[in-house]
Amino acid sequence: MPLAKIATNPHFGVLSPEKLVRVIPTLAVWGAAAGAAVGLLGSDVPLVKKDILSRIPIAGAYWAVPEETAEE
Repeated sequence: MPLAKIATNPHFGVLSPEKLVRVIPTLAVWGAAAGAAVGLLGSDVPLVKKDILSRIPIAGAYWAVPEETAEE
């Protein structure tokens, strides 16, 4: 009588590769929505506008902040 071989799926906690593949599209949509919300709500804060939003490669010109020259 041949012995049954037990096969286990790799997992990390409760996440297995099959569950991760099913959840990735939802996480991507929520991540994009959260990024858009942070961009929208942070566009009025001068520090966020200068340090983060103006450095986005394609859309950064929309939030461009003129450089202040230090004159003595």
